[in-house]
Amino acid sequence: MPLTPELRAAFEAVLRQYESEYGGVQNQVSAGQARLKELHNSISTLQKSLNPEASSPTPPIPATPSRQSSRKYAFTSVRWAILDLLAESEPKTTAEIAEDLIAAGVQTKAANFANNVSAVLSTTLKEQHGEVEQLPDGKWRLTDNGKSAIEHIRTTPKFREAMRGRRSFARY
Repeated sequence: MPLTPELRAAFEAVLRQYESEYGGVQNQVSAGQARLKELHNSISTLQKSLNPEASSPTPPIPATPSRQSSRKYAFTSVRWAILDLLAESEPKTTAEIAEDLIAAGVQTKAANFANNVSAVLSTTLKEQHGEVEQLPDGKWRLTDNGKSAIEHIRTTPKFREAMRGRRSFARY
């Protein structure tokens, strides 16, 4: 069904409004991320001043109420954390995965962690290993290969140690 000129004009007006609102929200997010980075750097500097002999050169991101619930993935790689998360949940968007990983203890210095998650999903997990697929609604789920991979990974000593909170620094 072709659009009438009136309907086309209405759609274009709504589209311009959404684009304008999107740009404004994007600016707010960017400003918020910049401020978070400043705060993180300030916290790091102060912690180093208070405790110069500390073994950790950078502090973990301070816990907020949403981040206090679990430290499950504090010592695993992003790849392993994504595989484990998706194995235990319904398909999720990139943003939902990033949020859940942060809430479960993944440490990051990234200004936009969702970008990192997106790269791991599309490059490492999808293209290199065929472990995930993106659904038409944009959500990600494990493939059979991904399910097999996490089943195997869960049996490894490194993964089990990481889940117990030991620093194995799994990077697979």
